[in-house]
Amino acid sequence: MLSGWHMTHLPVRVRSRPHPWKVVDEVIVSWATLTVEGFVLVPRLFGIPLITRDDRVFLTSLGIEIEDKRQVQMKSRRWKTQAVRRDREFRRHPVVDQTGQLCGRVIDFLFDDKTWHVTHLVVSRGILGDLVSGALIVPIADIMEMGHGVIKISRTGAPFSEK
Repeated sequence: MLSGWHMTHLPVRVRSRPHPWKVVDEVIVSWATLTVEGFVLVPRLFGIPLITRDDRVFLTSLGIEIEDKRQVQMKSRRWKTQAVRRDREFRRHPVVDQTGQLCGRVIDFLFDDKTWHVTHLVVSRGILGDLVSGALIVPIADIMEMGHGVIKISRTGAPFSEK
């Protein structure tokens, strides 16, 4: 499993070249389907490079490897602004338990590097709460309801330090 935070700033390599070609700038997630849509690379002067899910894209904790530069799509700056805004709005959603008590706010996610599906949400309890007991890791199976600006979970997740 990889986290969105860990993927940011990792190098992108083209298989035929020994040195990194680009760097990951953002991870774009479709929160409706809970899948990673792709990786936005550091912008070029006239467009935003995007790597989308493909059988020829290999993810590791050391970076992304692609077979050819032709796999990269070019998007507009407007597209990136809208996609990042949607993603960041979701990541700030409050997470509550069954009783309605606030557990924290979504700050990141973990996803499977083979299927690109989001498997867990990382929930911050605030600066002091994270320092004392760590952020919560909530499995997707524990989500009861996602909507109306709040995520409701069936039980409190395990602290990040225990995973």
